[in-house]
Amino acid sequence: MTFSDLGINENIIRALQGNKISKPTDIQIQAIPHILQNNKDLVAVAQTGTGKTAAFCLPILQTIDPKLPKIQALILVPTRELGIQVAREFFLFSKFLPRVFAESVYGGAPIDEQIHNLKRATHVVVATPGRLIDLLDRKALNLDDLKYLVLDEADEMINMGFKAEIDEILKSCKKEITKLLFTATMPKDVKQLIKEYLVADTVEIRINEEELVNEKIEHKYLIYPKSRKLDYLKAFLNERTAQRGILFCRTKIAAKRLSKQLAGFVVSADAIHGNLNQESREKVMRGFKKSRINLLIATDIAARGIDVKDLDYIIHYHLPEKAEQYTHRSGRTARAGNSGLAVCFIKNEELSEIKSLESQLNIQFRPLEVTVPPESEPGTPITIYMNMGYAQNFDKESMREFLVEEAGLDMVDVRNVVVEESRSYFDIPPKYQEQIFLNLKGMKLEHRNVKLTLDAENSKLNIY
Repeated sequence: MTFSDLGINENIIRALQGNKISKPTDIQIQAIPHILQNNKDLVAVAQTGTGKTAAFCLPILQTIDPKLPKIQALILVPTRELGIQVAREFFLFSKFLPRVFAESVYGGAPIDEQIHNLKRATHVVVATPGRLIDLLDRKALNLDDLKYLVLDEADEMINMGFKAEIDEILKSCKKEITKLLFTATMPKDVKQLIKEYLVADTVEIRINEEELVNEKIEHKYLIYPKSRKLDYLKAFLNERTAQRGILFCRTKIAAKRLSKQLAGFVVSADAIHGNLNQESREKVMRGFKKSRINLLIATDIAARGIDVKDLDYIIHYHLPEKAEQYTHRSGRTARAGNSGLAVCFIKNEELSEIKSLESQLNIQFRPLEVTVPPESEPGTPITIYMNMGYAQNFDKESMREFLVEEAGLDMVDVRNVVVEESRSYFDIPPKYQEQIFLNLKGMKLEHRNVKLTLDAENSKLNIY
């Protein structure tokens, strides 16, 4: 089966070939002819990474009238990253067509700039639900000429709490538009959405219905003893220094802390989480996509919409709360026909949760073993001096909290804290020396660069 067989025209096929795409995926084979040949609503259930974006992007591109400078397609997505990615695919695949303009709009960016951009000829709008509502309230866009409304990753949008916004958007659109809903899972809220807003004879496509998780993903679990989880993670990564992956934590505090704990490690790592501003987030993502960072540490929310090719593994450092989350997390590896590895880090008592995932997702886990060096002796504590003190609003307790949050230390490892007017000093196990220097040196607090030294004499002079 070729794209030509599906009805895609030669100009789009040329753009696909330029992007090294020659063979349609299963969901594209089923969805493209349906969208091209009739106006019925469509529900497509398929795993992450199966080519869902092109499944709606290509036929919509082919049916849009580029001479009509009106919004003809609206794509709702859960995150800005996915929105940018979808808009980019419209741009790439329309290379040899009369220009079709796609605009991506999302929260966290200046709305005035987006309003200005929407005043230009725009055929496709890719939007997060909250930002679209804001733009509609400001009458910054008009959906009267809309032909298609796509709900991309519908289950993710519902999980993120966008149900009310989706309801409002669907109610504001004309009933005769074609609605296309793409989802990896089918929770009850998505079923309710379909029942309420899509036509009664909606066509449903299910790809590999019995295969809830991509069969090319190998599933393993790694049991770690108490207090040695980080050592086991480092041992796992040490055996994969040339590979890339995403590690999932449950909270942004845990994600940030783990990135600090891996400072200076042989595998370069960084984190994205809710406390990062957009500029910092984009910097981390650029580093990851260009392979300057090998391990991306993320929360489920922060990772939504991330699409990075050729990931070797996914680490569930904390087990997901729901089976659907395991599907979404793990689906970021083994894309485009490649194989991949998903590893759960667990304690012995969490084996029952692995069995539950096996039962719910129809998958099989196997144990994974790594070579972990014996636990080293703590060694004689070292004293580190820092040029921050009472003048920078530190006391003993806040200094310890600062070292835990910004240097990734455990509270029990920070001892004998002394805070003076313009300096502080404390004892830590020697194994943390490099970690603390890498994480803190050069940081700016109260208009002052953080400086660290092991030299007590120089620390008094405040010139270190």
